Amino acid sequence: MPTVNAYIPQVSSLIFDTEEGARKASACIEFGGWNAEKATLTPIKVGALLAMPGAPTLVWVMDSLAASVEEGRVDPETCLTQLFATPSDMRDMRAVLHDEGRDLWLSDRHRGALLKLGAASIDLLSYADVAAFFDPA
Repeated sequence: MPTVNAYIPQVSSLIFDTEEGARKASACIEFGGWNAEKATLTPIKVGALLAMPGAPTLVWVMDSLAASVEEGRVDPETCLTQLFATPSDMRDMRAVLHDEGRDLWLSDRHRGALLKLGAASIDLLSYADVAAFFDPA
């Protein structure tokens, strides 16, 4: 009986982990997010980031969240105010998740970060599913 070749599972990379990603990150950092060099998170201005043509908004916000959680820089009680500059930015991110994330499976590192912050694991399959997590109500 034929078998599948074995493989070594690999953890998903974040935008900061590759040279090309680091270039994209350097264009996004002015809008807030994870500063990999300083290991700090500043609130993200999602609305302003969306105005930048070709901005990787979904990836930038979710990778910033994952990196800051992995480094222990986020408080689960205040994570939304740490991540977003204003409630409007949070709403903008929910729209991005619904629009762009509908057909995308959630990355393992993004899922892990959300679970650490208290998201229910059963609800986390696609990025559109994550939108409810970013609803403070």
